[in-house]
Amino acid sequence: MAVRGYDLQTLWDQMEANEKITTNEISRLTREVTTLRSNENRQMAEISYLRTEVNNLKLWKGTIEKLSEPQNRFERLLLPNYHPDAGVAFSAYKSSSFNAASFGRHRELVYDKTECNVGNGYSTFTGTFTATISGTYAFTWTTCAGSDSGAIGIELVINNMVHGLLWTDSQTPGDEECSTGFIIRTLNAADAVFTRSQNNSAGHFGTIRSDEFMRTTFSGWLLF
Repeated sequence: MAVRGYDLQTLWDQMEANEKITTNEISRLTREVTTLRSNENRQMAEISYLRTEVNNLKLWKGTIEKLSEPQNRFERLLLPNYHPDAGVAFSAYKSSSFNAASFGRHRELVYDKTECNVGNGYSTFTGTFTATISGTYAFTWTTCAGSDSGAIGIELVINNMVHGLLWTDSQTPGDEECSTGFIIRTLNAADAVFTRSQNNSAGHFGTIRSDEFMRTTFSGWLLF
């Protein structure tokens, strides 16, 4: 049967061909949109990470400049006026939030602000506490996940061996969650203690918060 010079089979074949072309074009555009969204998320994570690094560099620059002043150079040459009987204790926190995905795995957390550092065992440059005397110590660390489905695992390490683990996960958008780990260990003088991100298969996501509303912290003290 012909319709104005075309038979129905020819028209049907043309319609099927056009439908395939349209379907392929939609699939191609969908893939491009998915790729663009993925690139955007990765770029946003990289920007967040770079902002955190810039803030850390500014803090270090200010500290180095302060230590370079003549009075501070002289004070650094003096041994701290510290006696073991005075005890050992520190409490530190991160001054800003950071992106968990771009932070990486097995990377040490540096808590750049201290509220207490009796014995000067904690370093705001490395994030490591070094035992000034032998004894039994208590350590606690808290990590807070943001409302953008933040999730990260943090482990406490003593002399490069893992002694404690925690996992923080806000689970659902709009939710916020903090997790705290606590251990007691006997240390020798010069033993090193720090926290770092876990090297797990689950991965790390979203924002790890440390601000005026909630803080990511690391603390420790000598018991006896």
